[in-house]
Amino acid sequence: MAKTDALTRLGGGRWETKDGRFQIEPQSGTWVIVDTTQTNEFGLPLVRGPYPSLTSAKEAIEAAREQGPVESPLADRIGKAATAPAAKPSKATKASAKGSDSEPEPPAEPPPPPEPKWIRDLRPADRRKATELIARLEALGVEAADAGAVARAEVSQGLPAVARLAIERRIRAAIAPTDDAQAAVRAAVEAVTAGEDRDLGVSWRLVDDRGRPIGKIDQAD
Repeated sequence: MAKTDALTRLGGGRWETKDGRFQIEPQSGTWVIVDTTQTNEFGLPLVRGPYPSLTSAKEAIEAAREQGPVESPLADRIGKAATAPAAKPSKATKASAKGSDSEPEPPAEPPPPPEPKWIRDLRPADRRKATELIARLEALGVEAADAGAVARAEVSQGLPAVARLAIERRIRAAIAPTDDAQAAVRAAVEAVTAGEDRDLGVSWRLVDDRGRPIGKIDQAD
């Protein structure tokens, strides 16, 4: 070994060259050389080895002085990773980033409620008739609960529920514009005897107890 590589015992099985550049340390039954003048990719002193014996480590120091700086085997991988194109963000990452930069999405609408049992119990043709009638009533401003009750009475129970509703609507519309009692009565009678509500698609007629049509009602002023 060159004079400059005379070793000094440091204790704990460690040795150091005279110039302080190299240190020999035991490691799991072998020996490694720590080069204090070079660093690895993590900025730590470069470690060479392991070597099977202390003599082999000493000989490796002589060879290390003749060689240039030793590059870590990980340096090439790190360089490739630094120059590689950035991975495209996943859909989940995009969604997370979008959610953090923008307003939260509105909650999903709840599913429609199931059909009432009385509708499910109808025959297919009557079921279609009932659902269409409910939709038509709601489109005319009838409350959903009232629309369902009218449709059930009309389709399931066979009652003239739509005609009843039509007469009520005609009377309310006739008497609403006036505060005069006599005028309201005349308007109500005309509404009842009109016998038709085109919006609801229903008609009716007044008859006596013998089934004879009453027709027009003359009203005294």
